[in-house]
Amino acid sequence: MQILKDIYLTSGLPYGFHPNAYAVKGPRGVVLIDCGLDERDLATIDATLRYWDLSALPITHLLITHAHFDHTGNAQALRARGILTAAGPGDAEGIEQGDERAIPYAYGRAFPACGIDIRVTDGDIIDAAGLRFEIIHVPGHSTGCVIYKLVHEGRILLFTGDVAHVGETSDTARLGWNGAVDYDRAVYLQSLQRISRLAADVILAGHYQPCLQDGYKVLQNAYMRGLMELR
Repeated sequence: MQILKDIYLTSGLPYGFHPNAYAVKGPRGVVLIDCGLDERDLATIDATLRYWDLSALPITHLLITHAHFDHTGNAQALRARGILTAAGPGDAEGIEQGDERAIPYAYGRAFPACGIDIRVTDGDIIDAAGLRFEIIHVPGHSTGCVIYKLVHEGRILLFTGDVAHVGETSDTARLGWNGAVDYDRAVYLQSLQRISRLAADVILAGHYQPCLQDGYKVLQNAYMRGLMELR
């Protein structure tokens, strides 16, 4: 599903799966953001890339927003294809070790541990496929949650993972799940306060629908919800 020019939803709710996965076409290939839970998600991702004539291009990077199984379950399979993986502090180690930070207990199966090629932290820049992604570290939902910021055709796109989802309307928000072993309510609220001050046009989150206009309103509403629900 094409969302904007060169921006694609490759798996997620329109395909019958809960976690979203994205692809961005750049001058030198394709970048993936998150990769779904299992082989069914991966088959959908591959089919979507073929449908939009992206499968012939090199996939250079998989950018992981956080360690949870439903967003990283196919990381090892993709890395085996030669794709570089990136993840944030703490979560990178959880993915590599396949420990409880990847929440295997939520799915009743072992997590397929995956090496991480690039450890990112706040303020880092990743040059991937000719695209410039800025890292915003927003812990709380997990220790190493990161947002990937991309300026695309003059618009600010934020791939927010599970830090903030778009609500029932495009100016409201849903908060992330609170069942992770490293979930920290107080730290999460601090992260929500921080992102409420960010400029954003487009919000592409780890679940639910995108927001394609005035995305900063979603971030502001996420902080308001945090003040009501997390204190």
